[in-house]
Amino acid sequence: MNKNRKAAALRACLAMLVAVGLLGGAGVALAQEKPAAAPVAPASEIKDERALKRLQAMSDTLAGAKTLRFQYRGLLPVTGPTGQYVNLMASASVVMQRPDRLRVQARGDLFPSDLFHDGKTVTVVAANPKVYAQREAAGSLVESFTRGPQPGGDLVTPFIDLLATDPFAVLTRDLTSAIWVGQSKVGGVVTDHLAFTSKDVDWEVWIGAKDKLPRLMVVSYRVTGRQPTFTVELSDWKLNGAVPASTFTAAIPKGATRVEFKLQGPAAAK
Repeated sequence: MNKNRKAAALRACLAMLVAVGLLGGAGVALAQEKPAAAPVAPASEIKDERALKRLQAMSDTLAGAKTLRFQYRGLLPVTGPTGQYVNLMASASVVMQRPDRLRVQARGDLFPSDLFHDGKTVTVVAANPKVYAQREAAGSLVESFTRGPQPGGDLVTPFIDLLATDPFAVLTRDLTSAIWVGQSKVGGVVTDHLAFTSKDVDWEVWIGAKDKLPRLMVVSYRVTGRQPTFTVELSDWKLNGAVPASTFTAAIPKGATRVEFKLQGPAAAK
């Protein structure tokens, strides 16, 4: 490979990792370690049982499904040349089969790419130009995208916690407050609007009042300095449908260049 071609492939890889990072890491995942910084005073510690009950119902609904399909649309904050966060529109189609199968087709403003987790390996593929990255899975789906070199680092995965074996346990880890805000409509669906505070993070979720499925999430870091806020809309939910085994098999283009996953975000500087 000549120097120009190699440089182009590496630039494409970087774009691919940013794109898939939105869908496969854990920047929004509430259990991940956050950057060290002096926190702003946290919200008052209120544990509203109405909020916890509704969050538990959502967790039970998701955990009880053998397969999940949904569409993702959201704003991904990326750092611009001035240090300002610039929001890109991201979208994806997600298919999951318990306990450890996942496919994410990332589109939108980001570099088009597909992520596959087949229980043994994690593979990210970009068709144009042809590059891919692959490594062994690190255990459960949540562990695979929150430990070690991963696609995306800290600015990632607005939904991976929802796919945990017990989402409630993951989402309430380090929880300091919970309130039921009230009811609202998201995409024409009546939802219960809940607000939570965890360590250095404020987050909200809108859960379907009837189907108990998450429809919208907003996650904001509660620390000093410029910090990102993620907005995630989840729609077109389908639970317990048949999913062909081939869905989770990575299709690597012939002649594709293999690159390595890199640690990104604060963890890379340690």
